[in-house]
Amino acid sequence: MRMSYSEVVVLHEAIAFSEWGNDLREIELRQPAEQKVFSDLQQALVPLIPELGTDKYGDTVTQAIAQIDPAPY
Repeated sequence: MRMSYSEVVVLHEAIAFSEWGNDLREIELRQPAEQKVFSDLQQALVPLIPELGTDKYGDTVTQAIAQIDPAPY
C-alpha cells in the first residue's frame, strides 16, 4: 500500500480523534475485529509522523488537509 505523507497524517488524525472520542463505532464497524484493525493501523502510522507530540503537529495536520483538499474548511 502506498500513501502520501499528507494521507498518512490525515488518516492518523481521523482515527485517533475518533478513538479518543470513543466514536470508532460511528464508522459502522460491524465487529470488534474491525475496530482492532483501525486501532492497529492508527498505531502503525505513529512512527511515520515525527511531529506527533510536538507543537508542530496541529500545523502539520492543517497542511496535510490543505494538500489533499485545498478548499477551505
